[in-house]
Amino acid sequence: MIVKTVPINSSGKNILITGANSGIGFFSVINFLRKKNYLFIPLKSISRKEDFIKKLNNYFNIDYIKNYIKIIDNVDFSDLKNLEKIKEYLSRETINLDIIILNAGLQYTGSLYPKVSKQGVELTFAVNHLAHFYLLNIVLPFLKDYEGSKIIITSSDVHDPNSSGGNIGKRANLNNFKNFKEEIMGNYLGFNADKAYKNSKLCNILFGKELSNRLQIKKSKISVISWAPGLVIPNDGNGFFRYSKKFNQFGYFLFSKLAKDILGISESVEDAGKLLFEIAIDGDLNQIKYIHLSNKLVNFRKHKLVQSNVSKEANNKQLAKRLWQLSEELCSLFLSSPTNV
Repeated sequence: MIVKTVPINSSGKNILITGANSGIGFFSVINFLRKKNYLFIPLKSISRKEDFIKKLNNYFNIDYIKNYIKIIDNVDFSDLKNLEKIKEYLSRETINLDIIILNAGLQYTGSLYPKVSKQGVELTFAVNHLAHFYLLNIVLPFLKDYEGSKIIITSSDVHDPNSSGGNIGKRANLNNFKNFKEEIMGNYLGFNADKAYKNSKLCNILFGKELSNRLQIKKSKISVISWAPGLVIPNDGNGFFRYSKKFNQFGYFLFSKLAKDILGISESVEDAGKLLFEIAIDGDLNQIKYIHLSNKLVNFRKHKLVQSNVSKEANNKQLAKRLWQLSEELCSLFLSSPTNV
């Protein structure tokens, strides 16, 4: 199945999006703004906010930006308690959302030692999965339940050990969560930054599948979509790879040059951002329960967004349930356990 992504008139939708200040998220914002959608964007710091507005000012005048973008200040995704600020903002401003986009992500492949969140959870898992799990649960009451409502989760095809990229280096494997707590907390047993990233992307898909199942039980009309944008390497070297390139700048330069200019296997960040926008506003993706989309390479520098199969592990319904239960358990260690879904 080829996804047509034919844009509809999306003007006036209320959209909460994470990871909007750089990379794919930034270029999706440009497309959303062109169609006069209202964006609610959590950012970590005032400096990031100022830089974000400055970059947007290259495309839109400042009054236009202020009219359509509302920034929720000082939200650090490495601290679960910070996410309450988003709920408080939506409640205070009485915002009803049409679309939630869980797009923020990081990886620091190359590091020999784990980074950790404020709660002591390995940072890749904490930001890429656990923070979004908790956020979705606390803001879901603000999402309207109608045909056009969507929850979109940015994942990656490297979750699949049989995919190109997924079969290089350490492969994703949750091992039925055996010793998983030791991997992400406390002892950080057998830590590997590459595997940690791939596992987090596998968790994104398992989360999406279980979320969809729970919404269907409630007879919800909300669509849940996970998607893989392909290999995206921003020209400025920032965005997604800003952490991992610190560990091997020369290797990163060679890799990006090879991927972009010689092999032609990477997707431009501009086109990936446009794809995220199109997924959000495509009427063919309304009320579809769950789907996984992948931006597949079909020719030199040419990609096509298609419905795609996920890995065997990502299709494990019991594993998806166990991840949900584990995520609730971890959240309840630091906060009240989310119970909205």
